[in-house]
Amino acid sequence: MGMISSIRKRLWIVTVLMALALLGFIVMDMTSGGSSSLIGNPDTVGSVAGEELSWREFQQTERVLYNNADVDYFGRKDYLWNQFIEKVILDKEAVHNGTGVSEAELQELQFGYNLSPVIQRNFRDPNTGQVNREQLNFFKQGLEDESLDPQYRDFWLVQQKQVIQDRMNAKLSNLVSRSLYMPNFMIERNQYESNLRLDFAYGLVSYNVINEEDVVIEESDYEAMRKEKEASIQTKEETRTVKLAVLDIIPSAEDSASLRDAVAAKTEAFKTATDDSSFVVSNLGTWEDAYKSAFELTPTIQEIAFLAPVGDVLGPYVDEGEFRITKILDRKPLPDSVRASHILVRVQTREQYLAAVSLLDSLRNLVETGQGRFDSLAMKFSQDPGSAIKGGDLGFTTPGKMVKPFNDAIFFQMKEGDLKMVLTQFGVHLILLNEAAYSSNTMGVHLATIGETIIPGDEVTNGLFDFAQTIIQENRTLDALEQALSKDGRYSLQVVGNLFENTYQVNQFGAFANNTVREIVRWAYLKNTQVGDVSPEVYDLQEETKKFTNKYVIVGLSEIVPKGIASIEPFRNQLKSEILKRKRFEKIKERIGEVRELGLVLGEYTVGSIDTSFDTSPYSGYINNLGEEIRVVSSLVKLEEGQTSQPLMGEKGVLVCKLLRKQIPGPPSNLDAFRAFFVHPAKNVAMNYLMPSLKEQYRIKDYRSKFF
Repeated sequence: MGMISSIRKRLWIVTVLMALALLGFIVMDMTSGGSSSLIGNPDTVGSVAGEELSWREFQQTERVLYNNADVDYFGRKDYLWNQFIEKVILDKEAVHNGTGVSEAELQELQFGYNLSPVIQRNFRDPNTGQVNREQLNFFKQGLEDESLDPQYRDFWLVQQKQVIQDRMNAKLSNLVSRSLYMPNFMIERNQYESNLRLDFAYGLVSYNVINEEDVVIEESDYEAMRKEKEASIQTKEETRTVKLAVLDIIPSAEDSASLRDAVAAKTEAFKTATDDSSFVVSNLGTWEDAYKSAFELTPTIQEIAFLAPVGDVLGPYVDEGEFRITKILDRKPLPDSVRASHILVRVQTREQYLAAVSLLDSLRNLVETGQGRFDSLAMKFSQDPGSAIKGGDLGFTTPGKMVKPFNDAIFFQMKEGDLKMVLTQFGVHLILLNEAAYSSNTMGVHLATIGETIIPGDEVTNGLFDFAQTIIQENRTLDALEQALSKDGRYSLQVVGNLFENTYQVNQFGAFANNTVREIVRWAYLKNTQVGDVSPEVYDLQEETKKFTNKYVIVGLSEIVPKGIASIEPFRNQLKSEILKRKRFEKIKERIGEVRELGLVLGEYTVGSIDTSFDTSPYSGYINNLGEEIRVVSSLVKLEEGQTSQPLMGEKGVLVCKLLRKQIPGPPSNLDAFRAFFVHPAKNVAMNYLMPSLKEQYRIKDYRSKFF
């Protein structure tokens, strides 16, 4: 009893501790980023003008549109995010401008004669290029009698939203577009600028006459250039700048030798194989029926493939990161063009395929036994209306113009008079080769190749990972990491800037490293990640084709850049290039001095030649034999005929120009005709900015990084 009494007296302590523990869980939940139950709806992926965007609806839409589709994971989410935002904006704009989509209009857009572009895209028959009305009617009937499979119904409901959104967008665009007007003074200016023509002579002094080492660039130069270009490089969101080192995993000599030996060991079996296609496929090679000309082969075997005996095996040799061996199967002249006819039976199911094969086999027997003419049978049975009316005749064609199975059959597997059945994406074809023209005497060789990718072994891969892990564990600040890498001498840090919270691609890694990029960006945006921190994780990149790990990446946070402020770091190389050009220009300009007349000698420099650019438009700024120089050509408009310019800063060097002729266009005789010419592209440009400008007007909150 004494113990129970003691516990009861201290029960308040237990209650307080439990409350504190519960509060701790709540605070942790609020700050974890995975949920925000006390500060907002945890299902909200974002909001537009206070209207929340549901994560569940986002996922459902993605599932319906991209079910089992091999589409970029982050790219499709980015596309859907913009679709969700634009839908809300269009709905809100519709309230102001009085637009909408009625039930009757929606019915017409989905099933009528004025189909929505969304329906036209989704129901276009790839074989005919026309809308598949049979498939569209299947959906219509299923919706009316409620017999449509739930999966198809979900697809239609998502598509219906897209149809409405597309129509609303078109109506808003038309409202804005039709309100745009180009006054006469703009028409006259555009007509003058686009038709003005200049003839001039020029001499060029290359920037290379000034060595880069002789140009001193100071930090103040970067700051001045940053301020000058701030409008073009500023950001509307907070960004991160990271410094990273990429550690290439390079196979050792032992790795390469063992792979070469493994491939070489298959040479004899390959040479004696009686079923080459089965041997190639069983050894994970790629079999194709095509013959290749010399220029289509890798230089390593380009010559020997046409000299070695048929049946010989070449290699091992290295090509595209693999040790390969190649068997010469056959050689023969290749036709430059062929004329073929075909009978096509379209198929979509296995049953249709079997029926088509049976039908075409019967037709082939009729032709081969002389009981039927190919052209007559094609007119009766072929489902390719374009050629059926001509007896199946496709006319002459050159290599590569037909789909690959059809192309390989008529150019590599058949001779004149042959009949062959081929399956393509369009259906089953019975092909007759009518004629083959040989004029260039091009020889082709049929090859079969197997190989092994030269990949690093576990010892190299694990050793480099251990090195990377050790160096980031021992150097927890960016400064320390940079010093350690400089001592090692093999690696250096490179700057990657302008990383937004939802960035999923960086140029340095290519298009197949999105997951790695997202991991790096998520770490950089963690609340406890500070400038100067080094990520505790070693990231990996994969080879794009074979999908093995070929690089490790170590990362540190270099900058947190507030929105609206352009940081120097991400643009340092870009700014350096412009600063270097300007400083070289000033030095060259000073050494040229004042120019009175264009000649081969310009101050301290002798130019190689005086070139002439005729009929040059300041509108395009293109100089004959030199390229685009808009800044230079525009400055020549101010000169009078016969006048020589002072040194001008070009893209490739310093130019001195003499204006020979200025062809000034007369006033336009018909302003309305020119208005029609200029207004259309001007409206297109304006419409490209319509939705981005609306997005700036609405309050958009983005919580995507919580979810992916």
